[in-house]
Amino acid sequence: MKTLGLIAAGVAATTVTIMGAGPAHADFTDAVEFTDSGENVEEGEFGEYAVDRNNPGSCLVVQNHTGGRVTVRLNYPTSQGKWTFAHDDVGVLTRNNRVVTSPSGRWSVRTNPPIVFHWVYDGKLNNRKGCNGSWVLTMN
Repeated sequence: MKTLGLIAAGVAATTVTIMGAGPAHADFTDAVEFTDSGENVEEGEFGEYAVDRNNPGSCLVVQNHTGGRVTVRLNYPTSQGKWTFAHDDVGVLTRNNRVVTSPSGRWSVRTNPPIVFHWVYDGKLNNRKGCNGSWVLTMN
């Protein structure tokens, strides 16, 4: 019984450590490649989200904390294809092994399903990948 109590305490401590760790603060993000090259056709209900600020050459990082899978499609910069993020996935959008950048720095995305979201700009994130900073779209 004492051993079982020690195991339970160890699991509880590990769970607290993992949950309390928060997001990583690195100057780069794992790449998430688009999953098809077809038209941006509707597939169910999408929510539309945009950030309208000049950060030319910026990239888009997506963090999915919704508890489920989310599909992201771009309205601007125009794009064919989609990116799929499982729960707790974090990644920068790529196509053909290159980061997707916005010529103006503005981004307009559609997600399926619609989400609760938050935009943050980090001027140093992914600079080594050729980005002029990155917009981080956090989905909750």
